[in-house]
Amino acid sequence: MSTTSKPISIIVSSGVAVSAKSTSVTPGDHVAVFNLAADGGANNAGLNVVSSNTEFSACEVSGHETGHGTLKISHVNPGPEPKSDANAAAISIDLQAGKAGGTAAQGIFLKSTTGGSSGKILNYVDPSGATIFALLADGSLLLRPLAAPPSGTRAGVKLCNVNGTLGVVDSTGTFLPLI
Repeated sequence: MSTTSKPISIIVSSGVAVSAKSTSVTPGDHVAVFNLAADGGANNAGLNVVSSNTEFSACEVSGHETGHGTLKISHVNPGPEPKSDANAAAISIDLQAGKAGGTAAQGIFLKSTTGGSSGKILNYVDPSGATIFALLADGSLLLRPLAAPPSGTRAGVKLCNVNGTLGVVDSTGTFLPLI
């Protein structure tokens, strides 16, 4: 059975245009679900948030979690191969010039407005739970110790911790200790 309908359009001059509240505690229940249930379309999104307000953010998310992220983004490989999504990203940031000749916007900005953080600012953990690298609240960088230097890359040098020695691996794969 096929159904078609007109899109919903709501215009308000002040106040909240759409408000929804759920008090459900049933696992898997959500207040709203947007599902783009068709494959294809070069720029079709399940949700597109647009704002013309230059004085504030286009989207605001806040939460009170104790063991989960306030915002969870899951990228799922569409297959059929493990590398089918090699050019995809869980987060993609596009800094655009707009009406100007360029932009001075920051790609990622982190700030604590109410007292700082003692937690890890960035933390990458592998599937076994081992920390690969972390940017700590004091500004230091934690790098997992490697048993041997990694291979080189034409893209530049690699900063790494080889058996407790900080160094770089050049494009040829040569490890050069920094200390």
